[in-house]
Amino acid sequence: MSLFGRKAPPLQIGDRFLKAGDRFGKVWKISRLWTAMDGKPHARLTDLRGQSETRIVSVATLSDPEFFSPAPILED
Repeated sequence: MSLFGRKAPPLQIGDRFLKAGDRFGKVWKISRLWTAMDGKPHARLTDLRGQSETRIVSVATLSDPEFFSPAPILED
């Protein structure tokens, strides 16, 4: 994804996101990045509230503001 012709910075483990439309404001942290068998990069997200909940999403979905947005960095 690019903005004004510039490449977005690569996602890194530890980056945090909010799911669009989540009224509870749950913060998700990237805990793993890899390329799936289909060649598309994916990320494992972990709930920062310590509820042991995880999600796996494509990096394209994570980078799409319709689905996720960067969260402010707070202390764990």
